[in-house]
Amino acid sequence: MPWWKPIYDFLYLSSSVFWFTSEYFKRSSSIRKNWLRERLGLVKEPQFEKEGSPIWLHGVSVGEVLALNPIIRELVKNYNLILTTVTDTGKTVAERNYGHLGVKVYYLPFDLDYAIRRFLRKTKPKALLIAETELWPNLILVTSRYIPVALINGRLSDRSYRRYHRFRFIFREILQRFTFIALQEELYQDRFLSLGIKRDKIFITGNLKFDLIIEEKSFPKLEFLKRPIIIAGSTHPPEEELILKAFLDVVKEGTLILVPRHPQRFDEVEYLIKREKPEDTAFFRYSLLREMEGCIPHHQRAILLFDEMGLLKALYSISDIAIIGGSFIPHGGQNPLEAIYWEKPVITGPHMENFPFVEEFQRVCGLLKVSKEELPRAIKSLLDDRAFAKEVATKGYNLWIKKRGATEKTLELIRNLLNS
Repeated sequence: MPWWKPIYDFLYLSSSVFWFTSEYFKRSSSIRKNWLRERLGLVKEPQFEKEGSPIWLHGVSVGEVLALNPIIRELVKNYNLILTTVTDTGKTVAERNYGHLGVKVYYLPFDLDYAIRRFLRKTKPKALLIAETELWPNLILVTSRYIPVALINGRLSDRSYRRYHRFRFIFREILQRFTFIALQEELYQDRFLSLGIKRDKIFITGNLKFDLIIEEKSFPKLEFLKRPIIIAGSTHPPEEELILKAFLDVVKEGTLILVPRHPQRFDEVEYLIKREKPEDTAFFRYSLLREMEGCIPHHQRAILLFDEMGLLKALYSISDIAIIGGSFIPHGGQNPLEAIYWEKPVITGPHMENFPFVEEFQRVCGLLKVSKEELPRAIKSLLDDRAFAKEVATKGYNLWIKKRGATEKTLELIRNLLNS
């Protein structure tokens, strides 16, 4: 046992005194008990139609869960799968996207020996595949004693790297427990090497997010909306206010669709819109649209609060311009590929650190990366010059097509791991 583990366990348990109550009670009463049971590893043995031990995959939240889509859809053809996540929205999206495929979805156990061991005893996985950068010490140390553990679609942002490097005496031990680490980009390799991983365990496979598959959906309730339609997806505070003001300044006829990242903010964003919008601009919520749609055609502008989870990636298909949330604040951005997939012109803010490939898209003019002050001008340039908007959309789409292929490279590593 590493010398630092008792210290880590003590600090983890001590900190839980402060965050457990808020985490428990922020959830609705209908899911609290299930959340606590699963976080303690108190799950029932999963029942599968196919024979054989399952593969355990883990993605912390919605982005990671969706990025695993091509891997899950290939592995589920031959293997039983269990998928863990940390957030409520991640679990909801996972169940909606993969439950019908037979994938069993759980909350990740707390990073405690007991919870992890019990989860392992009940689920009996043959391997653990962790998406991106979920380096929980006990999860990796305990699980690797029994089954192989690998990191897929790995990345390490500057902020995460600085934090991990400060405690590299811990993460050196953790990283050595991985059978392999498959990285999105070469730029991450040196960061992982400096934390202590051996070079022969590192593979550059590309980014699974480029291999996304989006099911086409129709939105008949939105067919009457006035164009152009601008969709701002996965927004965080105060981005809604910023984007709303830019829209009202630039667009005299058209629709803005705001899609907040977190559903608990729907009412807050509705209040903001009603406070800021002028009288000549209509407002409605998607869930109430049928009741209100009769009044919308009488307005030249409308603002729609899209209050249904799990549909954003398909919703981008009806847009004329896509604005990526989480990028006008120091959050690191959200995935722009869900809009590029539909060959739409994309605008991001300056903070896209979680998606370093954006720099390459920006260099070839495959998207517009602007400051908050430049946002109104960027919207206007795309609306006034449709040829330019088409050029941005096409260049982004072509570069996305060029960078696909991470799924097969990752699957080859996984097959070798399972057959070894």
